Amino acid sequence: MNKLTKTAALAAAVLLPLAAGAQETDWKAVTRYDKAEAKKQLTERFSKYVTYDTQSNDKANKVPSTSGQTKLAKALAKELKKNGAENVKVDKNGIVTAEIPSNSDSQAPTVAFIAHMDTALEASGKDVIPQVHKNYQGGDIVINAERKLVINPANSPQLSRARGHDIITASGGTLLGADDKTGLAIIMTMVQYLNDHPEMPHGTVKVAFTPDEEIGTGVEKFDVASFGADYAYTLDGMDLGELTNETFNAKAFTAVFEGMRAVHPGEAMNSAFSDNLLMASDFHTLLPRHRRPETTADRRGFILVDSITTEGDRSVVKGIIRAFSDEEMQELSGEVTRAFNTVKGMNYKGKNFALTISDQYKNMKAALPEQVLSLAQLAMQSEDITPVLTAARGGTDGSSLSFMGLPTPDIFAGQYNIHSELEYADVDVMESSLRTVLRLISLWNLQKPEQTLQ
Repeated sequence: MNKLTKTAALAAAVLLPLAAGAQETDWKAVTRYDKAEAKKQLTERFSKYVTYDTQSNDKANKVPSTSGQTKLAKALAKELKKNGAENVKVDKNGIVTAEIPSNSDSQAPTVAFIAHMDTALEASGKDVIPQVHKNYQGGDIVINAERKLVINPANSPQLSRARGHDIITASGGTLLGADDKTGLAIIMTMVQYLNDHPEMPHGTVKVAFTPDEEIGTGVEKFDVASFGADYAYTLDGMDLGELTNETFNAKAFTAVFEGMRAVHPGEAMNSAFSDNLLMASDFHTLLPRHRRPETTADRRGFILVDSITTEGDRSVVKGIIRAFSDEEMQELSGEVTRAFNTVKGMNYKGKNFALTISDQYKNMKAALPEQVLSLAQLAMQSEDITPVLTAARGGTDGSSLSFMGLPTPDIFAGQYNIHSELEYADVDVMESSLRTVLRLISLWNLQKPEQTLQ
């Protein structure tokens, strides 16, 4: 039995609805949950975490790719220990792991919660100054008047549902870092809550904070076997109720064109002259415009050229392909191959043509047991949140972890306009995510294995 088959079979045995005779205890009644205090802790933690410059670097050949991630990892490890977590470790790759031991007689599976420490490359992550806009009442939120950075329901539709919420933005010129420092704040507040309320029964809970999610290299270093969780959730999602159970299938491509430009242009005709820069440009132009990111939405995939670099007689084109289904991925990969072969056929004087298409990550849906989603949905419903199954037009660490043997869907974390200077965090949605996680832990504690697979 392979690992994925075993995971699915174990899920069928373990992830049942509430075990016969078991009754859920309302964790909020047991612990006297204080929403205002939770929001205060989330705001303070998040506002502190965003001041760490943890922007990843896709040019680095190490993990973590930047020193700021190591600095934050050490600070998070210290905070985990302060809040009662055990077996707290920061490994050589900057991955933080910890455990909250079971305080229950339950033999429930071990569940984990994961967030990433790095921020995106689209704007600076240095010298972030968070601004808390309390009790939003509609209209404009001015991030920076001089730079004309404003969010409102017109450019940020989710704000139409945020009346009365506390909103956090940066102050202009940087990302905020809501992706994914909202997740860090939610998980750390969860850890403190479990430590402060030992009266709340729970099974073993694991925590992990990972580097370099934005460039896809950190999770490759994650040791699933030694981590010891049966199931996990990333806290790296957006709007209230979103439960991501699908991601793109992802491939990268590199096309190489070599020519001969070392000929005087006035003598180019009837010579060995061949223009590799033109070849690269033609290749880009031949890729279908109706399959670009700005012309696709929902479940329709795309092709995007990320870079064209030329050095002398050699031009290299790099890009990505995204699709939800294997059939569409095959179609789009075929479009890239056809464009490449057309350029190759048009340029008989060219040489050393090369096209490589490689896997990056896969759609997590095939690796997720239905019940791991059902419990998350039940947790949301129990907190009066309507769950919305979401297909993410991107990937998360959970995409890779699910195929590494740790099924990991993604739960909303209150981050919006990510990868831009208009990024913001909604503290009230973060608080709803915290309640979802705590309810989910309570529900997992009631799961009883019917049998043990060998």
